[in-house]
Amino acid sequence: MSLRTKLILAQSPLALAMILGGVLALRSNAELGRRSQEILKDNYRSVVAAQRMKESIERMDSGAMFHFSGHETEGFRLAKQHRARFEEELKIQEANITESGEREVTERLRRLWVSYQEKYARLGSFPNPEAERDFYFKELNPAFVAVKNAADEVLNINQDAMVMRSDRAQAAAGRLSQAMILGFVIALAAGLALSAAVTYRTLRPLASLSQAARRIGEGDLEMRVRVKGVDEVAQLAHDFNTMADHLGEYRKSSLGDLLQAQLQMQAALDGIPDPIIVLGTDGDILNVNIASKTILEIDAENKSQNL
Repeated sequence: MSLRTKLILAQSPLALAMILGGVLALRSNAELGRRSQEILKDNYRSVVAAQRMKESIERMDSGAMFHFSGHETEGFRLAKQHRARFEEELKIQEANITESGEREVTERLRRLWVSYQEKYARLGSFPNPEAERDFYFKELNPAFVAVKNAADEVLNINQDAMVMRSDRAQAAAGRLSQAMILGFVIALAAGLALSAAVTYRTLRPLASLSQAARRIGEGDLEMRVRVKGVDEVAQLAHDFNTMADHLGEYRKSSLGDLLQAQLQMQAALDGIPDPIIVLGTDGDILNVNIASKTILEIDAENKSQNL
């Protein structure tokens, strides 16, 4: 595995943490969207249906008023138009029952609606206006009020459910936000820790190389670096060790040549019959030949002697 790949892998936990944070955010949004959709699907359509039924039954009652005022044609038109609209919305409500007690109220609304239509159909069948008005106030109007009240019950049930679900959605949003923040913090902390650990393991051989280079510079040519792997750092360590081997071999070969030269020089000095003394720049005796030792009794190993 190359060093580049290792460095990329060292950053991958952070990338995973960011991805996890994004997934949590998407999940939170999806959950909130689902709850909002439930409100729209389960309750909002019933609220609209109940409001339209109330409006239609009121228009039918207005049609009855038109009938009493001598505008029978207009009253019949209103009644026919809104009877069909009420029936359509009632069928929608019957297919969208989702709350406790809503079915019973809807079934009662159906019965009251059927009864109201039967009574409404009797308009125009009375022998005189007085009997017809008496019928309206005693039977038709109370039936109208009963239908309207039943539609109001359906409306109230679903409005209350919308408020309750809205509160639940808000509470769920708060919990999801807290969970998302907590999850993101945990993921980020874990990502940072893993990235730091992988980065440390990746860069640790470089520290060993730095220490080895420093010790080589101080003269320790026996220093070697042990790095496992086949990446660029391992190859660099191998090249470093090769360099250290060559330096060691060079030092050994140089010392051998120097020692040989020194022995040859000493043999040459000892072959001269006259005393010879080799002095350093500070006046110390560096070397003497055999004649100096025997004639002058001077020894180069005695550092206290100066000329």
